[in-house]
Amino acid sequence: MLGETAQDQRQSGQSLEGRIHAAYGQMPAAERKMADLILDFPGDVAAYSATELSELAGVSKAAATRFFQRLGFASFEEARRQARDAQKWGSPLYLQSKDERASDLSAELGRYLDEEIQALTATFEGLDSRLVEQVTERIVSAKRLWLLGFRNSHYAAAYARWQLIQFRRNVFLLPTTGETMGEYLADMDGDDLVIAVGVRRRVKGLRKVLEQAAGRGAEILYLTDPTARRSTELATWTITCQVSGGYLFDSYAAPFSVLRFLAIEAFRKSGKAGREHLETIERHHEELKEFE
Repeated sequence: MLGETAQDQRQSGQSLEGRIHAAYGQMPAAERKMADLILDFPGDVAAYSATELSELAGVSKAAATRFFQRLGFASFEEARRQARDAQKWGSPLYLQSKDERASDLSAELGRYLDEEIQALTATFEGLDSRLVEQVTERIVSAKRLWLLGFRNSHYAAAYARWQLIQFRRNVFLLPTTGETMGEYLADMDGDDLVIAVGVRRRVKGLRKVLEQAAGRGAEILYLTDPTARRSTELATWTITCQVSGGYLFDSYAAPFSVLRFLAIEAFRKSGKAGREHLETIERHHEELKEFE
């Protein structure tokens, strides 16, 4: 019976914690100890050996072996690979560790700042100046700009739009609340530029939208992270941003900073037309008394 359950679970494509929840009711007490340990910190499967995990859970190595077999894994190493893949993909569940300890706040602030600086440094050192020139020229010359992002990437795309509308017209943010994408894709053509932000964890729909945009002839600037693979082939230009580190949640300092830098350079290239557009906006702000 255990073998049949394992085969079903392998075919289901469930996450590690999903497999545990599905099998928890059938587990004996020893295996439940292992399950409880892993459910608290699933990322530790990537960090510890099977022997170390069994010791932490207070069970025998044989019980640990039966536990992973019950979940449908051929071996512990298969479970470890799945946990490591989840870490690379950016799942917050797998980025926390049992070994994390509260530290002195001032020291923690320093460590956090160092990590942010490292992400920014690595990202900007990887930027090609020729790519920046080409992209910023296209931001100015494109008939329409389409800013695209899902989940946290949506906020980075929204930030970029807010900078770009300061000096040019026809800048749109996608997706918008309650609307579908087809109407917007039908308007895209070879004179347009799509700026897509897709850092981990990317939704499946992003690639489909990029495929349709590329099919309409639009050029694509794609801001992503090192885990991106297949979707980059659709982009005219790709900028890789560092987002991962030792903390639970990914850093968005690099994507936001890159977008700000591109907006600054594009404004410089926009010349008189960009300045006049910005001056008109500021005049309306003043007439409407919109700010304190």
